[in-house]
Amino acid sequence: MTAMKSIKEIRRANFARAIEEKCDGNQTDAAARLEYSTPSLVSRYATGKKDIGDRAARKMEEAFGLPANWMDADHEQPGEVVVRLSDAASWPFPTISEADVRALPPAKLTALEGAMALAIAQLNLGIAITRSQPLAPPASSSSHKPGRLIDFDEVPDEFSIRIPGLDAAPWAGGKTTKQIERETHNLRLSRMANVGHVPRAGYSANDQEFLAVPELDVRLAAGRLGIENYHETEIGQILLRRSFLESFRLPIERMKIVYADGDSMEPVIRNEGPMLFYEEAVTDTRLIDGRTVYAINYGGKMIVKCIQRERDGTLLAKSLNPAYDPFPLEKDDGRDVCIVGRILWSPYDLRNGVDERLL
Repeated sequence: MTAMKSIKEIRRANFARAIEEKCDGNQTDAAARLEYSTPSLVSRYATGKKDIGDRAARKMEEAFGLPANWMDADHEQPGEVVVRLSDAASWPFPTISEADVRALPPAKLTALEGAMALAIAQLNLGIAITRSQPLAPPASSSSHKPGRLIDFDEVPDEFSIRIPGLDAAPWAGGKTTKQIERETHNLRLSRMANVGHVPRAGYSANDQEFLAVPELDVRLAAGRLGIENYHETEIGQILLRRSFLESFRLPIERMKIVYADGDSMEPVIRNEGPMLFYEEAVTDTRLIDGRTVYAINYGGKMIVKCIQRERDGTLLAKSLNPAYDPFPLEKDDGRDVCIVGRILWSPYDLRNGVDERLL
């Protein structure tokens, strides 16, 4: 008895026969008829390195002028078409290896089947998903056959994740998240760049224009004693965003970077921390604001303090660190006390003054 051939073996033999009869055995001619870019594909089909699928078989019949389904007939036994059961179904995914899929273990086949069911529902293909039959008790779950969906509703679940009252899942007739979003008109998301950004309207991180602010070799004492170094020696420049500087609504050319020395103004001003200093002399004591941090020339020594006005009109230099007591600004020796400017940023934003809870 002649051994039964598979459809793959039959198609490979018929392809080789068609090349011999229709192209005089010339694989280059066969590739041209089949509109293949290279004869190597013809060689792979003819030698069995690549299986001939249904689409390829029909194309070969058309290119060589052969009758329909000629490639599927075993011409060594005329009139008989031998098809193995496992090859009967047409494989519709040319980019996915049928052999690799069939070789998957049962657990992965089940996972793949579930993913396909979800994709069918999401793409709204109109393909019915058949509910599986109830499973046997968990002890015999190892007998599950690939290709059959598991109905998790009918399997005992000690740690159930299903929440009563929710809509049905897509594979059970419900809607996907994408479908629900399409039907919801209350939420509209803008795809425009820089949403809500208005140029020159306050500080903006989108601002890519920088200005150079002079960095001075000046340290303002934030301790018990002042420092005699108020000499405007420029040691460098610091680049800051234009929108940041303009947000203070003050002349930028009068802004400088100076540094603190001491911890009497913590937590607003850190020891050795940078400060954005705005040069503006204050000669009228009525203009002094108790929440503003001032740079003060205290008898030739530079200090940075808030100024507190007492009921009798006395002005006190006040620290924010409670470990430091206030002291009067008037000098007993008659030396000058001048307010030379104020601190805008420390990097604590001081444009609206110090938080009253710190005073």
